[in-house]
Amino acid sequence: MALTRVQTGVFGVGGSGNSAVQFNSTIIESANTIYSSYTLSTGRNGYSVGPVTILTGKSVTVPTGQKWVVL
Repeated sequence: MALTRVQTGVFGVGGSGNSAVQFNSTIIESANTIYSSYTLSTGRNGYSVGPVTILTGKSVTVPTGQKWVVL
């Protein structure tokens, strides 16, 4: 899923329940819980600052050749 503009300067996966990312900021925040299933876009990598909890019945899909790193 590609990031989509939610409001000026804020991007996120529209309607998914997962947190948005704020650009042009010194500190970037991300939720520590995966509320809905998420699939990284082909040709894209991702990272999260953990710990990260994936709710029961939800998943994170990482396509072959891509990486999701939890710091």
